[in-house]
Amino acid sequence: MSNTDAMKRRIFLFGLAAGPVLSACAPLPSANPLGQELRQTITFSEIDVTTTGAAFESGRGAEYASQLAPDLEAALRREFVDRMDPAGVPLRVDISRLNLAGSTATAFGRDQSRLQGAVRVEDRAGALIASYGIDIRRGDPAETTTGALLDAATGRAARTYRALASDFARETRVQVLGRDLPGERLLRQATN
Repeated sequence: MSNTDAMKRRIFLFGLAAGPVLSACAPLPSANPLGQELRQTITFSEIDVTTTGAAFESGRGAEYASQLAPDLEAALRREFVDRMDPAGVPLRVDISRLNLAGSTATAFGRDQSRLQGAVRVEDRAGALIASYGIDIRRGDPAETTTGALLDAATGRAARTYRALASDFARETRVQVLGRDLPGERLLRQATN
């Protein structure tokens, strides 16, 4: 085998070995309909939450029907506080369902609390720029019967409701803008 053939063979083998490593370093394509550059610069002029047509699937959920829109809007404003600007675009949220499961049903694995809806980013003329489905669930079954009884005794619908709204707002930010760097969320909340 000549030196040229040996060198070609080494280059070929290096390419085979390095290909998977180099491709692992390549950025993954984003499933976000907003491009990365737009995600870094986009601002929102308003956040509008609509619950018209939402299914309130439990008696506990129906108790929060009138306050869900303002509570969720406030949670979203806290998450997007650094992105609010009168010159921005609207962020619209349509809630489709709220279920606040009973603590006993949750503890024994028969039901979960859930807040589900669609988030739309529109331009100032109302044309759709991007949309996202958000589905937040809370309430894992307890691992033991004793744990289930303890969970049932201490569970509260108000705490679950606030957690669902907070998780929905946080997940909306993640879906629209991407994940925060470690500590970035805490810094944003502390400075605003």
